[in-house]
Amino acid sequence: MTATGRDAEHDQGPTENDPPPYTVEAEAVAASLGLDPDTGLLSVDAQRRATTTGPNALQVEHQPRIWRMVLASATEPFVLLLLAAGLGAILLGKVRDGLLILGGLIPIVGADVVTEYRGERALEALRAASAPRARVRRDGRAVDVAASELVPGDIVLLRVGDVVPADVRLRRVDRLVLDRSILTGESVPEPGVVEPDAAGSALADRRSMAYSGTSVVGGRGEGIVTAIGADTEIGRIAGGLTGKERRRSPLQRELDRLVRILLVVAIGLIAITTGLGFLRGNPAGDNLLAGISAAIAAIPEEPPVLLAVILGLGAYRLLRRGVLVRRLNAEEVLGAVDLVVTDKTGTLTENRLEVASVYDLGGLVSDPARRLELLVTALRAEDDAWASSEGIGLSSFTGALTRAVESGGGDARPDPAHLIDAEPVNERRPWTSTTSRRDGRVETLFLGAPEAVADLVLGTAGAERAAWHEGIEAATASGERVVGLARRPEGAADGGMLALVGFADPLRPAIPEAAAAAGAAGIQVIVVTGDHPMTARAIARQAGLDDRRTVLGSDVDAWSDEDLARRLPDINVIARSTPDQKRRVVEVARRAGRLVAVTGDGVNDAPALHTADVAVAMGSGTAVAKGASDLVLGDDSFATLIFGIGEGRRIVDNVQKGLVFLLSTHVALLGFVLIATLAGFSQPLLPIQILWLELFIDIAASVAFEREPPEPNLMRRQPRPIARPLVPAGLLARIALSGGFSALAALWLMVSYGGSPDHGRWLAFTALVCAQAVRAYANRSLREPLYRLTWNPLLLGACVLTVLVQAGIPLVPPLADAFRAAPLELVEWVFVAIIALLPAILAESVRALRGISWIA
Repeated sequence: MTATGRDAEHDQGPTENDPPPYTVEAEAVAASLGLDPDTGLLSVDAQRRATTTGPNALQVEHQPRIWRMVLASATEPFVLLLLAAGLGAILLGKVRDGLLILGGLIPIVGADVVTEYRGERALEALRAASAPRARVRRDGRAVDVAASELVPGDIVLLRVGDVVPADVRLRRVDRLVLDRSILTGESVPEPGVVEPDAAGSALADRRSMAYSGTSVVGGRGEGIVTAIGADTEIGRIAGGLTGKERRRSPLQRELDRLVRILLVVAIGLIAITTGLGFLRGNPAGDNLLAGISAAIAAIPEEPPVLLAVILGLGAYRLLRRGVLVRRLNAEEVLGAVDLVVTDKTGTLTENRLEVASVYDLGGLVSDPARRLELLVTALRAEDDAWASSEGIGLSSFTGALTRAVESGGGDARPDPAHLIDAEPVNERRPWTSTTSRRDGRVETLFLGAPEAVADLVLGTAGAERAAWHEGIEAATASGERVVGLARRPEGAADGGMLALVGFADPLRPAIPEAAAAAGAAGIQVIVVTGDHPMTARAIARQAGLDDRRTVLGSDVDAWSDEDLARRLPDINVIARSTPDQKRRVVEVARRAGRLVAVTGDGVNDAPALHTADVAVAMGSGTAVAKGASDLVLGDDSFATLIFGIGEGRRIVDNVQKGLVFLLSTHVALLGFVLIATLAGFSQPLLPIQILWLELFIDIAASVAFEREPPEPNLMRRQPRPIARPLVPAGLLARIALSGGFSALAALWLMVSYGGSPDHGRWLAFTALVCAQAVRAYANRSLREPLYRLTWNPLLLGACVLTVLVQAGIPLVPPLADAFRAAPLELVEWVFVAIIALLPAILAESVRALRGISWIA
């Protein structure tokens, strides 16, 4: 092989013919990559390799350009129909009317583009904020580089708090402890080793590797990059998620149905209007304008705008609470969720170990002085506590002991000069030990798995051993993670147990209230965790969940899908669970007709997240989990998720209210145009009049509906069934009744009091506008009378402003000319007020007296 060929092989990293890096010595891996580990790669070699391998990054979705967003919005069917109508009017000499129609397209397209652009920018900001860096050895010195610049052969230096930036074959370790939970699901950190692992070892058993995305929680080390980007273990999992389609949300399907219905009606109305015009011998231009007016009245251009406005502003509201919405339709799906499958660690708890209790043979130690004495001794037993002055970070256990000692007023910094020897935990010794001088004596301290420590100093039999065994069982039953503390004096063959120290991951604030809110809202919560059943039950009990409904992951494996679906409603906790079991729970629940939200933060959670109806990633989680998610919780809290579910319900309520308002607008306009046309009026309304009513009034009302506060019983309702239409047949009938009354009343007003054709048209149009303004405010709730609702000044202001603008148009000559408007007489305003207020008063009376829903 030529030198160039060898360089190219080194550039790519280990090949398929090479043995897996975890099965061979680190020096052999270095040789296969053509580098001196003590010097690291030369910068010029790293740059050359980067051109071959590409960046150390998972493939991200291509972000569309603005012009593509504009094109996608402009090719919607209703936009294309309006575009054709505007161009047709211009070609037939109706230039002003055509330009007004084309100008009306701007707010439609603009709302879609602005909403999508803002969502993409927020996601891009999240990616930029989470871009990691790595410390590497290059050209013989340590430097910090962007993790994306790593190449195979780089020597990575690992410290506490680091996220491993690539797959790394460990070469040196100094008390190195890795948290591999995001990849393997194992919640207990494990030590890293230099010695090779056996060929064919499972991923969770490969101690000689530090995999991309795992975390350093103790000690330090260094290793050789063997894989980057899509070639890492995380990359392989992420690659398996590409190409999967998400089903359209219930609200999207509902809007699709309504839009199809209205499009059919629109085509029929256009045919009737233009056909009657030609039969009556009207000019072609007038017939075209009449058809355009009918099209604008019937084409459902507002529902997508309504959805974009409410979802877009709802996403902004959630972002202020720390929830990033990656897919807007997830907001409304979230409101219909009836099952939440959640992690325990970091979601229900703070993911931070704290000392919860100290026991001796007398039971729980409550005396502060005695408790502090035992905690100081336990801290001295931790090997990394002595090395903290050397820059070695503290493990989670040592950090908790340090905080407990400091809060008790003790000295949490043992003098390194007193240390004689220290040995960390490893896979063969589940305890740490230190030998040190203390008060003129030499002692060896042990801290670790309580049963193992007791066996070490007491043997496996005897009365004292039995007493400590009972204490261990009692302490473990509380759900705490318990370690045993023992001392062996210098020269003694055995020693004695001193204490049991219980550690707990504290429950997050507001979790019990959030769990209670979920229960009241008819939402089942299942906690899926890899922890011990006692620990899981304790957390469930603290959170207010029924800890008696606890099963094991092995139970889930033993059940058929039918058994699991039958038992699922009675489960609150699944302990000792694996990622595959979590994914299966989600799949079975969805097949049973449940709408499922799933939380997760690790790579191992990604399959379950991608299977869910709503995937919720943690802000502190991995890029793979975030990439598979619909929502990202900035504070990782379950309470924030429940807040999001409430927001989702509010959003669906407000979309429903806005949709009812918009449909009633179309019914009123369709009915008026159709009946007036059949009655012999060639052009009942002008295109600019209908555009003013639909685009500007309706869009303004849509924004105001987004600000509608939640109704009082929002989180005491059961979740909305997926199959229930947002606008059922009964509601459509009431919309038709209300809109039909406005249409007939406006036509009666035009015939009876209109005078000239232009004035009669303006009078009828004013009645329709004012009726729509009143209807908007009357539809603030479809369930409750208005006096039970909180204030919405924005919607009230929008309705009042609409009436004032309508009254002011005839007073501004250019507008009066465009709208062909003239001021109304007082008696005409009285009739307009009666037509506008009568349906609202009737509907409010029915809601207040009978307590049933009615649509004004």
